[in-house]
Amino acid sequence: MSSPHGIPVDLLDRLVIIRTEAYGPAEMIQILAIRAQVEEISIDEESLAYLGEIGQQASLRHAVQLLSPGSVVAKMNGREGICKADLEEVSSLYLNAKSSAKLLQEQQDRYIS
Repeated sequence: MSSPHGIPVDLLDRLVIIRTEAYGPAEMIQILAIRAQVEEISIDEESLAYLGEIGQQASLRHAVQLLSPGSVVAKMNGREGICKADLEEVSSLYLNAKSSAKLLQEQQDRYIS
């Protein structure tokens, strides 16, 4: 017996197609606020909006991953909460996957292939 799409027929019958859409800016900000609350990180609204912009340009995962280093930078600067300047500093240190791939492609002549 041949299985369509490489999936057994009995499993294929149970699959449901769910349409997904990208998160909007407001949804990203809400997700980031919840994540900051869970990690007990204090962050202001301006910083959340900036992280939302980063999430729209790069990915939500990258924006979430900037919360912890942003908190460390804020504490090093003597603050309990993250401000936009902390996120700008951290954002300049860490590349997202798209930026990293673009940089590698632009500088491919510098690497051994």
